[in-house]
Amino acid sequence: MRRLMMAAVVCTALFCLMTANASAAETVNPPVDEVKEKAVDVAHDLDIPPEILKAIAAHESNYRQFDDDGTPHTSPDGGIGIMQVTPDNIDMQVDRERLKTDWKYNINIGAQVLLNKWNLRYLPDINQHEKSVLEDWYFAIMAYNGLAKTNDPAINSDDTYQQEIYQRIEQASLLYGKNETYFEFPKFDIRYEHEDETMKFPAGKHYKTSHKTTSKQQYNAGDVVYIDGKDGYVNIHSGSITGETTRLWPYTPLTIDTSDPIESSNPANDFTYYKVKGVQADGYVASAYLQLGNENMVFSDPIDDKRAAALAYASMNGYIKGYDNGRFGSNEPLKREHVAVILDQILDLDAPDDYDIKASDADAVKLYREQLRKAEYQGLLGGGGKLRPNEYFTRAQMAQVMNDAFDSYYDEPESMHSFEDQDKLWNPGPVNTMYYNNVTIADPFNPEENITRSQFVLFIYRTMVL
Repeated sequence: MRRLMMAAVVCTALFCLMTANASAAETVNPPVDEVKEKAVDVAHDLDIPPEILKAIAAHESNYRQFDDDGTPHTSPDGGIGIMQVTPDNIDMQVDRERLKTDWKYNINIGAQVLLNKWNLRYLPDINQHEKSVLEDWYFAIMAYNGLAKTNDPAINSDDTYQQEIYQRIEQASLLYGKNETYFEFPKFDIRYEHEDETMKFPAGKHYKTSHKTTSKQQYNAGDVVYIDGKDGYVNIHSGSITGETTRLWPYTPLTIDTSDPIESSNPANDFTYYKVKGVQADGYVASAYLQLGNENMVFSDPIDDKRAAALAYASMNGYIKGYDNGRFGSNEPLKREHVAVILDQILDLDAPDDYDIKASDADAVKLYREQLRKAEYQGLLGGGGKLRPNEYFTRAQMAQVMNDAFDSYYDEPESMHSFEDQDKLWNPGPVNTMYYNNVTIADPFNPEENITRSQFVLFIYRTMVL
């Protein structure tokens, strides 16, 4: 009997211990990266920019469901958990106890509250009211916290809830521009009735922002993106988000390899990492540096990621086109007539209407006559008395033409480099300019060597971008 009593005591103690451990586990905050992953999943399901949902979660609770003592994180006005959902202030049926204990449920409900605010018909529209545009969520974010005077930008210009959320997005998602303040909004028509401090909005109001910021965290597997170039070179991490890094040039086109982004465990960072692939690149890049591109930026024969970046830049600006089969002909030698076409696309060359080609081989000009006419008038081709449209473009000719066409882009050389084949250079000045400005630093220079189509685009890229 005594043994049975002792066994019962032990079992009861173990049961109590297991129950206590289970309760403790339920009141411990999950890892920050798991919270972000859940927020991103919910945001994608509801078509909410993840930047916004994560910024609200961070601002409201710093991604915490529970306080240090294990009790649900609540505010004096009744806000609960990660999203600080206030059941008394939302037009939804919710499980209050579950809001306190289930952090995933809390995020789901918070996201649904935000989406309901987006759908409110009495709130003004911004721009085209597109869910993918961050600025367009201004009034929904405001309403998430409340349409009270404290959130009126005309009254509290530096301390409204929505402004704090946008500041969080700007800083934690690494969005920034030339201006000190990235997000800028117009003056809004907000009114009040009698002593009611709730905002009222005149019907039919529609606002526009000076620029629109599309979410950088809604990419899907297979999407073509490119390095946006705001910070110049960008690191790609191999293997993991903390793996070894190599640098990618601005405009490098990449393909999203998986639609499941990886979140940082740092609560100060709201950007995400995407697994991407390029020509040779394969790894993770922070979402902040990716911009949505299109298939026209990608060619099937770019050779490497650097030339892919140059081709993407030139293509997106309308400077070049490839063949119908998706090739650019990267390794094919470049004809002089095509040089005239590319220069005209970039520089928008002009010539008087009554100017006729003066070259002695004018009759040989069958294609691209207009571009060759303007290039000759500008002194970029035909200096030797002939245009030679179907001949290939040599490295020495490239140096001369680019020196003349892009003079304003280059620094004046402070020194003269002596090439191994210096005695073969008929235009040492322009060649030295190319070398000094890192357009091409090949030594020997090989002046009579034909350049390829992708090499010429690469030289233009180094001139105009790097």
